[in-house]
Amino acid sequence: MKEYKFLVSNRNFVYLWTSQILSQLAINVMNFLLLTRLFSLTNSSIATSFLWVAYSLPAILIGPFASAYVDMADRKRLLMITNFLQFLVILAYAFTFNFRVFLVYGVALAYSFLNQFYVPSESASLPSLVGKIDLPFANGLFFLTQQFSLIAGFGFAGILNQLLGFRNSLILCSLFLFIAFVSVSFLPKMKMGQIKNKSFDKLIFDFFVRIEEGYNFIKTHKKVLFPFLLLLGMQVSLAITMVNIPLVAKEILTVHYDKAGILMIVPAGIGASIGAIWVPSLLKKLEIRKKRMVEVSLALIGVSVFLFSFLFIWLNDFWKIIFSLVLLVILGASFIGVVIPTQTFLQEVVPGGLRGRIFGNFWFLVTVASIFPVIFSGALTEFFGVRLLLFIFAVLSFGSSILLKKKGDDLIGG
Repeated sequence: MKEYKFLVSNRNFVYLWTSQILSQLAINVMNFLLLTRLFSLTNSSIATSFLWVAYSLPAILIGPFASAYVDMADRKRLLMITNFLQFLVILAYAFTFNFRVFLVYGVALAYSFLNQFYVPSESASLPSLVGKIDLPFANGLFFLTQQFSLIAGFGFAGILNQLLGFRNSLILCSLFLFIAFVSVSFLPKMKMGQIKNKSFDKLIFDFFVRIEEGYNFIKTHKKVLFPFLLLLGMQVSLAITMVNIPLVAKEILTVHYDKAGILMIVPAGIGASIGAIWVPSLLKKLEIRKKRMVEVSLALIGVSVFLFSFLFIWLNDFWKIIFSLVLLVILGASFIGVVIPTQTFLQEVVPGGLRGRIFGNFWFLVTVASIFPVIFSGALTEFFGVRLLLFIFAVLSFGSSILLKKKGDDLIGG
């Protein structure tokens, strides 16, 4: 606790942390608002899936170049410019959203484009603002903030929409970003001198070389390949689930999609928080094998998703909500029960010199891998309903659990 008090006493850290909190809240509230508005106007899961594509394209096309540019630029200036331009994008959309329905895609593209510069600038600024000893605590606090903002933003955006309306909720998001802009304006200049000798094209080249080296290592090591694909699959499944949230609320829970956040995201987030506390303790204190933890968690995901899909057909509205809350808490905890042991196992078996190549570009690969499954899921649920999609998730989870039970020692030996 003493370490966190020391961090909060560091004014520069507080300025950056304030920006992170407000930026994360803004993007998560906005994402939910855009998702539900698009669904309310089109009633189409294909339309909502393309919203994910709009967010993803800048990450694929601009992300590597933005990350390289951040290594050579004044990070304070980048943080200020991106926060201010994001403020303008959201504010402008708040007063023009009635003009064209599909303007929402342009907003998502513009915001995501700016985010490709903001996020790496934020991450790269942290080591310049806190000491080496305090860096793990600062990273931990940033991670907790990110998770809390996701739960709070998605969880309560629907309530904000009902209380304030769509336009005023967007104006509130833009206000968050303006305050974030003001906050980072108090930071000192941050330009990394030690990489000035590296040209922009060399940084880009290095980025793709690292991806290739990581890929070559993964494909030749079975005990790295399966855990990596499992982590990738979990994140792709999460992306698919997020874009189909309005349809799940409508077809499964039979509630208005504005309530989807509080009834779905919040309990799943609570479950994930419980999992984040319990899973490391179970692995360490009870010495449960990581393979066994992943195997059981995948089976629980399969059972929970299957029950969530088909049990509610025979339940009235009250019991439907009660059982859904319980199942979503279990799902959130089980998701963490797969991710933490798998990631830990990968960190143990991948040599130190290659960890950066494996993990450093993971989210870039997740984004690339998500695009076609997300679009396909939108088409699938459009024609066959969301229950079929959830049934496929349940079968895949059970199948992975059975595969681990039979051949787990060859795939995840931890």
